Order: sequence, then C-alpha cells, then structure tokens
Amino acid sequence: MPYILIIVAFVILLYLISRLMKQSNSPRLNRIFRYGFAVIMGLLGFLILIRGNVAVAGILGLLAFLSAQGSLWTVMGGDPLTPRKTGRGHDTRPRRSLPMTREEALDILGLEGRPSPSEIKEAHHKLLKKIHPDQGGSDYLAMKINQARDILMG
Repeated sequence: MPYILIIVAFVILLYLISRLMKQSNSPRLNRIFRYGFAVIMGLLGFLILIRGNVAVAGILGLLAFLSAQGSLWTVMGGDPLTPRKTGRGHDTRPRRSLPMTREEALDILGLEGRPSPSEIKEAHHKLLKKIHPDQGGSDYLAMKINQARDILMG
C-alpha cells in the first residue's frame, strides 16, 4: 500500500512538473527539471530496490531513464518543442522557418521608418546587451535580434 501511495504522489509530481515545463520558455530550466526528476526517480528506485520491491523499482528506474532522455516530457506535453495544437488543429508554435520581414525586424529592434545604419547598430547593441546569452538571456532572442539587424543592414 505505501508503494502505491508513493507512485500516485510521483505521478502528481510528474504532472505538476510537466505543467511548469509547458509554461517555461527556457530550455535550460526544462533541462534542469528533466535531469532533476530523473535523479530523484533513480534514487527512489534504488532505495525501493534495496528494500526488495523489484517491480516498483523497475517502474521508477524506467521513469528516470525516460525523463533524462526527454521522451517522458514529450508524452506528458511538457516539452516546448513539441507542436501545440489548438481546437482546429493548427500549430501554435512560432514559425522559425519563415523569413523575417522588414516590418518584423523594425519591431524587434524598436525602430520606425528608414533608420540609418548607426541607429540600427545602436538599437541592436542596446538590445543584445540586455538579453545576451552570456548574461542569462535567451539564445533564440539573440538570434532574432541579430537576424533583424542583418535584414535592416541589407
């Protein structure tokens, strides 16, 4: 009976973590959740194996392996790279394959009209300084800012 309660508690924990991962846009945070859950499941599985319950330890070990691999979170819907479908079946993820338009580039850099190259460089530098990946920012946003600068500079 206590093993069933442990499994139910961890299924609830798994659900809560998958919800947090779905709301998070940070691959780094998702990786921390994935590996952290895998370590906890692995240790718990090892402790239960020592107590003699091979079946429950095997299930927890499998959960640890699938969590570290990432496929557990894909199944639970917590992986932000999996397509999110709306009621009509449309993918709601940002489309990364479409080329950026000049208007989008202006919006990203916060510019209007026909900015000069110095204005473009200044806006690019100011934004990139704020969200550079070395400062804890996003690689994706830095890539978009660089792409916007390239488009506007020609």
